[in-house]
Amino acid sequence: MRILVVTNLYPPQELGGYGRSLADFVWGLQQRGHTITVLTSDAPYLGTGGPGPSGEGVRRDLKLKGSFEGGVSLLEDPQLCQALDHHNNQTLQRQLLAEPYGGVLLGNIDLLGPELLPALLASNLPVLHHVGFMAPPFTPQQWPVANHYTLVAASRAVRTSLQQAGLPVAHAPVVYPGARVELFEPRAWSSIHGSGLGSASQPLKLCFAGLLMGSKGAHTLVEAAARLRAAGFSIQVNLAGQDFQAGYWEQLQRLAARAQLEGLVRWVGPLQRPQLARFFQLHHVGVFPSIYPEAFGIVGAEMLASGLGLVSSGVGGAAELLEHDISGLRFEAGNATSLAQQLSRLMQEPGLLAKLRAAGLQRVHRDFNVAHSCRQLEDLWQFKPG
Repeated sequence: MRILVVTNLYPPQELGGYGRSLADFVWGLQQRGHTITVLTSDAPYLGTGGPGPSGEGVRRDLKLKGSFEGGVSLLEDPQLCQALDHHNNQTLQRQLLAEPYGGVLLGNIDLLGPELLPALLASNLPVLHHVGFMAPPFTPQQWPVANHYTLVAASRAVRTSLQQAGLPVAHAPVVYPGARVELFEPRAWSSIHGSGLGSASQPLKLCFAGLLMGSKGAHTLVEAAARLRAAGFSIQVNLAGQDFQAGYWEQLQRLAARAQLEGLVRWVGPLQRPQLARFFQLHHVGVFPSIYPEAFGIVGAEMLASGLGLVSSGVGGAAELLEHDISGLRFEAGNATSLAQQLSRLMQEPGLLAKLRAAGLQRVHRDFNVAHSCRQLEDLWQFKPG
């Protein structure tokens, strides 16, 4: 089947994990024999354009009604917004006429807006709208009344949040973003089966990956590391991700300095996926410390696929990724003492980390891999009219 993917940003121009997860869907669908065209915007401040990461054709002809540069800013001129809506609808209509598409995968419409939906639905093609955010993409009054439109939630938590916002999604299907498990290989840490983890000769190696901003909670990890050091444990903390909130990295440095963690808390900057896979292999534990509810948290799935022990705040859809004390550990969001307590268990309870690694690997391969998610998308298209 020929599929059109419509979204606001697409790799290599991306911000956060949703663009990457949508590109993973594209990869998986191509692996299953589908032909993909992506229609998106051009945001050169986020990198170069060109084709997608799997060679898929990408047309960057849509126009955003605002910018993601240095945060989110919205255009306020109503006439300009109306002109951009007209341009986007015309562009979409031309693209739909250009090829014999069998279905549409709609992604993030932030800064595109629901004004794009009428032209999309006029095609009568089955539209799967994958929503990977806790906030609704439109108001209840803007709900598309069409039997060929299906909203697909990225987690049960997303579905609940959208329902609480007034959208009629009580029975909406859930398709997890999933991880490209074949890209993340676990390292054989024979030492974690023995004692001594957290000693000077064998420090516990902790990692974080995500945007450097307060809501992602990296400061909670640094504060927990300070408590562990004060308790006599030896630890190392490495952070990967884009510096998104002005002054936040400097705040983390000050926290580390006050706790005498200089040289033990490092920021390696943003990493491409092959680099990220290698980054994960160098650590024992991945920490997912987000404070505000996440739609899913694909980085947690990638940590599991890398064989890391996952310690997570479990906010929003991130709670669905692990079972506490079985495939990972949970702590109270924003509570450094709670996080330090869970991390200390990994150094004090022999075999716990090895057990969590094994169960986490099994869980992500079974329930949270891209191939499984793409089969679910196929099933949803198959049974829609059009």
